[in-house]
Amino acid sequence: MDYLQILQNKPPHKAALITEERTYTYGELADLAQARRREVNGQSGVCFIKKQTIAQQLIEFIALSGTKLVPVIAPQEADTAHLKNISAPAEACMGAMTSGTTGQAKVLFRTFNSWVGFFDEQNRVFGVTENSCMFAQGSLAFTGNLNLYMGALHSGAAIAAADKFRPRLWQEMIEKHNCDVVYLIPTKLRLLARTAKGTLPMVKSIIAGSQGWDKKDLAGLKRIMPNAKMTLYYGASELNYITCITDAEMTDDRTLIGRPFNGVGVSVKDGEIYIDTAYHVIGKPRPCTLGDCGSLDADGMLHFLGRRDDMYNINGLKISGLKVTGALLDCDGVEDAAVLPVYSTGGDSLTAFVVGAGLTKTTLLQKLHGKLTEHELPKRIIFMEELPKNESGKTDRKKLKALLTE
Repeated sequence: MDYLQILQNKPPHKAALITEERTYTYGELADLAQARRREVNGQSGVCFIKKQTIAQQLIEFIALSGTKLVPVIAPQEADTAHLKNISAPAEACMGAMTSGTTGQAKVLFRTFNSWVGFFDEQNRVFGVTENSCMFAQGSLAFTGNLNLYMGALHSGAAIAAADKFRPRLWQEMIEKHNCDVVYLIPTKLRLLARTAKGTLPMVKSIIAGSQGWDKKDLAGLKRIMPNAKMTLYYGASELNYITCITDAEMTDDRTLIGRPFNGVGVSVKDGEIYIDTAYHVIGKPRPCTLGDCGSLDADGMLHFLGRRDDMYNINGLKISGLKVTGALLDCDGVEDAAVLPVYSTGGDSLTAFVVGAGLTKTTLLQKLHGKLTEHELPKRIIFMEELPKNESGKTDRKKLKALLTE
């Protein structure tokens, strides 16, 4: 069994992928992937896919993943020259390109079952069924997008996929195709909530990554999707889904990221999170840690306290970048924020990057007093129209660091 066979086992005339331009049925997607597979028959090695549209990326991925070629969907602008001679393990059916927030891009390899084996569980939690139409936006080079697309197709659902970054278009597609599931990263959900005209009562399930979300954001989203249940997940490219929390369980505690998915073990040792899962990339031990810090409360709920590289040594004191970012996001008028350390012989300090209208450094620092200690307060605040993001929607720290040296 491979991804092409999964498509071939679905009703051929049922809608599978709906883009701005056209609708692809399961039969059409399967035929296009089959034709492409015949063209590459006999080839082997790691193949980087740099197609422009979601449809092209998806067809190429499905075509190659059941062959001796191992597909890796990469951003068009990605530098893959240093990866041209890499080889994949014999059991790999795909690779995922990742660089995290720092460092050079690398490829993580997966077996077929390390994703497919978890599809039923993630679809159950996220409310995706064969009768669903799921809306999503953005390149499949973001592993989270690709995973949820393949999970939805595995269930027999339809996917309304927007290539363009245009919130008004997203609302139009959700309404036109009666989407009952919406998957967007938190920054895009906030944009949709701010720009939407009217409500979207057809949406029953909202899926998003858990970091950078709170009850204030939820209230804004519920105004336009009043019938939707929201599920926030904590996961990683290396380990798939780890924990989740529903909107009914959310509190004012921004660190709360929920309970483990069925079949996933979570423990904390010396303040570091360890995950025991069968659905990891090739080469990871069980259990393993990604260097994330956290704690488990009496109810078995996991609290995310930041990555090791989110802890900064400022003039000899350990400062949590996650705490400072959270305090900024809790200030009225702040739409997005990030912090970075600046180390110099004249003294260390934090610089904050803030998105928000009508804010000044003075008013923002007044809001932060009482939330942060004197050592945690950023000495410099740079106001921006938006923060640079990578394919996964996370803040691109490399681009922010470049701003500090300009």
